[in-house]
Amino acid sequence: MDESLNRYLQLMQERPDLFRNLNEPGEIRIIQDAERIRFEQMRLQSEMQDKGLPEHYVEIGVLSEDQWFWVVRDLVEFPGGKVGGYIRFINRMSRGEGGFNVVIMCIHNDQVLMIRKFRHEERDWSWEFPRGFGEPGLSAEENAQKELEEEIGAKALRLTLLTHVNEQKGGTAVFLAELDPEQEIILDAGEGLASYRWVSLAELEDLVRQGKLADWFSLWAFALLELRINDKHHSI
Repeated sequence: MDESLNRYLQLMQERPDLFRNLNEPGEIRIIQDAERIRFEQMRLQSEMQDKGLPEHYVEIGVLSEDQWFWVVRDLVEFPGGKVGGYIRFINRMSRGEGGFNVVIMCIHNDQVLMIRKFRHEERDWSWEFPRGFGEPGLSAEENAQKELEEEIGAKALRLTLLTHVNEQKGGTAVFLAELDPEQEIILDAGEGLASYRWVSLAELEDLVRQGKLADWFSLWAFALLELRINDKHHSI
């Protein structure tokens, strides 16, 4: 636990932007004083012992890290005054290294490409649109082209930005990608991709209504496309 907490305090010094408090009414405030963190953690651990639960349930610190994520549990003060641990997952590629995550809706002949991908976190298959984590040094457009080539062996004739959300040095971008109607789709099995299909917008809307498009990144892209279509209709 000491190692996890020491790494947490080190990260707080290296990246104070990840621990900022806005000091506004109603916010969940991160407690940053090292001595108070240690004191409150001992108190919380004692409560866990009284409940017969493992102490590590309230471990404050960097619980895990790799080149993609930090998993941290902060000591926070909630708006009502309660103090406790609160876990969060930080995408270090977009928040820290300047990479741009991408979600890509591929279209041709008024149809949208859907891929069937195995999602490890869900331990199940998911119908969704191609997407990927950001990579430092690549623009959002460059990363979108890279993800298309890696996942489906395709190159977009044109990329249209639907939205871009800033996240510290990087962000997340959603694109509409126009493919050549003759473009062959070659799935990368190493990415957990099993099959694909082209669906009309009407079919896609039905899948959304039926709850069969459950990937929230894909739902976000779908909603943006619907807004774009409606805006075009209203401008006519």
